[in-house]
Amino acid sequence: MKLKVVLIALLVLFTVFIVASLASLDWEKREVEIGFHSDVAKDNFTMAQRLLKANGISWIKDKHLAEQAQSEELAIDPKSILILDEAVLADSYLLDTQLADWVADGGRLIYVLNRQREELAIDNSVFFGQLGINVLSQEDVFEYDFAMRKEGDKNSVLSIDENTELELELSRAFYIENCLGVSTNTSEGKTLMCDFAFGQGRVVVMPSLLPFTNYRLRHLDHGSLLLWLSKGAKSISYVPYLTYPNWLAKLWHWSWQFVVTLVLLIVLAVWHITSRIGRAYAPDFEAKTSFNQHIRALANFYSEHGHEAVLFAALKKDFYSKVEARVPNFKMLSAEKQAQSIANLTHFEKQQVAQLLASKLPDSKTQRTNYIKRFKQLRNAL
Repeated sequence: MKLKVVLIALLVLFTVFIVASLASLDWEKREVEIGFHSDVAKDNFTMAQRLLKANGISWIKDKHLAEQAQSEELAIDPKSILILDEAVLADSYLLDTQLADWVADGGRLIYVLNRQREELAIDNSVFFGQLGINVLSQEDVFEYDFAMRKEGDKNSVLSIDENTELELELSRAFYIENCLGVSTNTSEGKTLMCDFAFGQGRVVVMPSLLPFTNYRLRHLDHGSLLLWLSKGAKSISYVPYLTYPNWLAKLWHWSWQFVVTLVLLIVLAVWHITSRIGRAYAPDFEAKTSFNQHIRALANFYSEHGHEAVLFAALKKDFYSKVEARVPNFKMLSAEKQAQSIANLTHFEKQQVAQLLASKLPDSKTQRTNYIKRFKQLRNAL
C-alpha cells in the first residue's frame, strides 16, 4: 500500500514539473510557407488574375487566336491588351502577317520572347522583322520558374516618370538591342525590356512572364509593373505557346555531334553483342555424350594412328584381372591348366583359348583387328 502511494506521489510531482517547465518557455508563433493552395496552384498566373480583377481588369486565356487569323482581321477587343508568346507566330503565318496591322491600328501588345526562338526561326517572322530590334540569347542562363522565395533579387530598374521607379527582377535569358523607346536596363547597361510605339499602337517586349507568376508577383514592384502595363484596358488576352518540340529535337539542336556519336555507339554495341560474342541467350538444351562413346572414340583414334599394341595391352590387363578374380592363383598354373580354367568359365573350347593366349598380335591390319575382336569376345564371355 505504501509503495502504491509513493508511486502516485512521484507521478504527480513529475507531471507538475513537466507543466511548470512548459509554462516557463517563451513561445513564438511563426508561419512557414510551404506552397500555394490548390486553388492557386492550378494556374501559374492565379495571383495576377486576382490582382487585375481587384482593379476591374479581366484575364482571358486565348488558345485559339491562331485559328481566328483565318479571317481577314483579328477579332480582338480594341480596349484589350494582347500578351503573346512569340513562338505562336511560328504556327500561323496569317497571324504573323495580320498582327502588325492590328497593333498599328491602335492595339497594345506585350510581346514575350521564347527560349526556343532560334529553333523556330522567329527572327525570320514577318512581325518580328518589323519591330526593328535585335535579340541576343544567353544560353548559360537557367531560371527556376516554380520555387518559393522569401524576396526578389533586383536586377533592373524601370523609370516611369521623374518621381516613380520600379525595381524589378527580369529574366536575363535575352538582351535587347536597338530599343528606340523606353528601355529597362541592368546595372551593366543591358536592356531586358523595351517599350516603344508601333504606328498608333504600343509594343512592350519582355524576356518572359516570370515577374507575373504566383511565385514572383509579390516581390519587388512586379505587381505595380503589371498594373502599369494594363492601365486603361478592360481585359488582357493571354496567348500561350502550347506546342513544344520533343526531347530529341532539343538534343539535336543543342549538339548534333553528340546525337550522332551516341547513335554510332549504340550500333557498335549491338554489333559487338550479336556478331562477335554470339547469341545473347543460353541454348535450349545441353548435348551430353556418354562415357562409352568417349572410350570408343579414343579406341578409334589409337587404331587409326597405329597404336593397336597399346589397346591390346590394356585389353589383356583387363582380361587377366577378371580371370584372377574368379580363379585363385591363376598365374601359378601352367599354360594348359590356364586354358582349361578359362574354357570352363566360358563357352570357348580349350584349344581356342590356348591359341588366343599363346598367339602374338599379328602384323596385318585385318588379322590384327580380327584377333583383338576374338580376344574381346573371350573377355566378355567371362
